Amino acid sequence: MLVLIFSIIVGAVIGSFINVIIYRLPIIMAGEKISLSFPASHCPFCHHPVRWRHNIPLIGWLLLAGKCADCRAAISPRYPLIEGLVAIMFGWVIADHGPGIESAVILFALCLLVPLACIDAATMLLPDRLTWPLIIGGIVTAWAGVGRIGWQEAGIAAVVGFTLPWALSLLFRVFFQREGMGKGDMKLFAGLGAWMGYGMLCHIMIASCILAILSALIILKVKPGQAFPFGPYPILVAIMVFLFF
Repeated sequence: MLVLIFSIIVGAVIGSFINVIIYRLPIIMAGEKISLSFPASHCPFCHHPVRWRHNIPLIGWLLLAGKCADCRAAISPRYPLIEGLVAIMFGWVIADHGPGIESAVILFALCLLVPLACIDAATMLLPDRLTWPLIIGGIVTAWAGVGRIGWQEAGIAAVVGFTLPWALSLLFRVFFQREGMGKGDMKLFAGLGAWMGYGMLCHIMIASCILAILSALIILKVKPGQAFPFGPYPILVAIMVFLFF
């Protein structure tokens, strides 16, 4: 029980850092001279530093009632939601697999998928700084014998994961004279292939396409012509596979 409680606390702390990645990485990509660690956490509106007690995962947002302590600007509920989600995932994986290398490998992948989904949903970008570690991590864990599949299948599935969406995107551009799937989505599928293998990759592709089509029917009915990101759908399916299968 103590191990489970500790894993949940660690998950909440890592979830807090994932929030930093979600907020700062797109800004870094846009050319702003900041890093993930500097400057220290501060309000984006009044620029006052965040007090240490308000940086405590989950508790800090509740203490502030969702508003900056200085200027009272609203703080997105995304912060406690991500912290809570990652804490639950850590507890779930440890409860299911126990402490060890298997859990560490799964949690590593999940900690890349969560910020990828959130960043893509907000900016329609899938940063190389997250997709490449996903690809390499999947192949390395397979090569080390601690992944779900062998390294040969991981390598082949990564190639298939990139090539198949690339070919479909090329056909889409030829027939419709517009871009289909972005390179970030292709790298995401390559990473998922490296972790899951080509069999599960096909299931993820099919399920995510169904989810995306159902969402498009709603989104395009409300906002015709509205572009929307595709990445969160395969990521959601992949997270379900990691946790439940």
